[in-house]
Amino acid sequence: MTNLMEALFPNLLVTAGVFLLVALVIIGCAVLLANACDVIAVRSGWGRLWVGTLLLAGASSLPELVASVTAVRIGAPELAVGNIFGANMLNVSNLAIVVALIGGRGVYQRISPHQGHLLGLALAMTGVAAFFAAVQFNVRFAYVSPAGLVLLGVYIVGSHYLYKVSSGARAQAPEAEEESSTGRSLGWGIGAFLAAAAGIFLAAPLLAASADRIAGFTGLSSGFMGVLFVAIVTTLPELTATITAMRLGAYDLAVSGMYGTNAFNVAALGVADFFSKEGSLFGNLGQSELLAGVIAVVLMAMALVQLRQRRPVAHIGLLRPNTSSVVGLYLIGLYGVYMLGR
Repeated sequence: MTNLMEALFPNLLVTAGVFLLVALVIIGCAVLLANACDVIAVRSGWGRLWVGTLLLAGASSLPELVASVTAVRIGAPELAVGNIFGANMLNVSNLAIVVALIGGRGVYQRISPHQGHLLGLALAMTGVAAFFAAVQFNVRFAYVSPAGLVLLGVYIVGSHYLYKVSSGARAQAPEAEEESSTGRSLGWGIGAFLAAAAGIFLAAPLLAASADRIAGFTGLSSGFMGVLFVAIVTTLPELTATITAMRLGAYDLAVSGMYGTNAFNVAALGVADFFSKEGSLFGNLGQSELLAGVIAVVLMAMALVQLRQRRPVAHIGLLRPNTSSVVGLYLIGLYGVYMLGR
């Protein structure tokens, strides 16, 4: 594996070029993905909340899933965990920025109140994963990781509950669903969705491999690489899809796609844990990964307060969460991760 990595990425310039190329591929696929999900949500009658939670979040999280599994298989669990916690941190910050620049101050009045259940699931799952990292959980039975089972179990149960809630909401207010912004068919939506998801899935393995090599060339820690560079690129589908959905006026799709991604990300970490060669991937993490997990939990808690209050978006202030406080905490957390991972 080491010889193959050296052959594929002989120097920093080539490795950085691959990293940037993967980013461009992922951005293009994400734009197509958001448009496809909007068509599927309307033409199928599933609704934007559920489609965002399941399809958009699942497909846009493929880079996190593949990158984390790849990182564990090449012996870089810090990169895997840093990627997921860093992605969840960045998603909350990115959503705050997109809402401020595109969504307008009334976004939280336009979206379904059931988004709070979805964000609560993502918050709980990230908290459980951070707890496993804090206690250095390292239990494994043959090929079965209890930590992975717990994370996947919470995701499955939570997703089932969200589907019931979403179905009930549509039954009570079917007229609330907006029309698709295009005249495209359900068949087009399904085909475009599969093509975009395949493109993201095929591009993602190069992401973790190139990021790990960049860490080696530059001397940066794998954990910091995961929290910063890998998280930035793996969240490009979510960010691009969220911007696209906001521009389409599909606010529930945009928000549920981002929050659903945070839940799916932690489930992906549960999957990656099964690929750990010795013990659990949570068993030997550093303080930087733990800090990233804690910051991700706090950021999502702030976002949950914003969502529950359903008040006009504030960009600055001291009495309630706002755009500046969310983005500022992300930057402070990123600096802390860097200092701990040096």
